[in-house]
Amino acid sequence: MATERDSLEIHVDLCELRYKALEDRMTRIEQRVEDISTDVQDFKQEMRTSFSEVKTMLQTARDEKFKTIIGAGGSVVVGLLALLGYIVVHLK
Repeated sequence: MATERDSLEIHVDLCELRYKALEDRMTRIEQRVEDISTDVQDFKQEMRTSFSEVKTMLQTARDEKFKTIIGAGGSVVVGLLALLGYIVVHLK
């Protein structure tokens, strides 16, 4: 019985099988890497969208806080003016 060492034809046939197996494995690995890359890109897009939504929410909250502070400050000023008017009217 001839072995791979003794027969060039057997060696060539076995090498062909080995290279075919390596090629198949590399193809599967490439597909997995492409799938992972796609998943990462999708994840990055979702994160961008989420961060954009958070940024919008923070901007809205800041605007609402500013409006509340202006409203409260205006109420205090009006109250102080009313108190001043009351004092001026009743000091006579």
